[in-house]
Amino acid sequence: MTERIEFDGRILDGAPRINMSRRAIITGIAAGTVFPFVSSCTTNPATGTNQLVFFGDDQVASMAASAWTDMKAQTPVTANTGLKNRVLNVWSRTIQGAEKEGHVPQGASWDVAVFDTDDVNAFVMPGNRVGVYRGITELTENDDQLSSVLGHETGHVVGRHAAERLSVSTLAQVSLTASQIAIASNDELSKYGTAIGALGGAAMQFGVILPYSRRHELEADRLGVDYMHQAGYDVTQSVRLWELMDANSSGQRQPEFLSTHPDPANRAAALRQYINAKGYALM
Repeated sequence: MTERIEFDGRILDGAPRINMSRRAIITGIAAGTVFPFVSSCTTNPATGTNQLVFFGDDQVASMAASAWTDMKAQTPVTANTGLKNRVLNVWSRTIQGAEKEGHVPQGASWDVAVFDTDDVNAFVMPGNRVGVYRGITELTENDDQLSSVLGHETGHVVGRHAAERLSVSTLAQVSLTASQIAIASNDELSKYGTAIGALGGAAMQFGVILPYSRRHELEADRLGVDYMHQAGYDVTQSVRLWELMDANSSGQRQPEFLSTHPDPANRAAALRQYINAKGYALM
């Protein structure tokens, strides 16, 4: 029931699922407890966006705890002290940039692990847990680009993206189950129940869940640039990073509308526009 928020889309994060029986759905609808929307729409102070979140940060962090423990037990952690120190030093400076923005508490505890695999990726888990793969550090040409990666992961935490994705995925599953119940109870519609259910699932996936995910990635990109700027890193290198990612993954990607992540070239263009608009640099 945990979700990884990842840096790049080639390793897809599994959408969490909340398994509920039909009886539970019906009981919940009757009691008005399945759709707690009114009390769950909040404004994120860091991003200014309205969010549908009905899982607390502590709840989501607790869900991720065992997955993080398993991850560290099953994936080799680097023995390269120089690499680990590089990541930790860039992380320390980048997180201070987020602290200057007032987006994370001063002196908060973070668990940063550097995994010794070729994956060109990084991820964050709820509960201030950050994973960085050796592969992404080898792709980056300098610490500015590495700060872009780490700032992006911090942006996911600040944006409360894990809690929002979990909430949206849960809502989608509950909605689809409720629709299936309604279809099954209608003699005419029940003849086409399988086809209608498949169309509904596809519409929810491509029309709601994936667009939410792509929005989160772009939001984390922008926040990461803010933290880079506050930390004194060269924000233009965030654009260069996505140009490298684009070249590195050429021919390996799905069309953007099928992916949890925006196309790298589009991310580079969006960041260039954002950096110019903020006055951080002229690109």
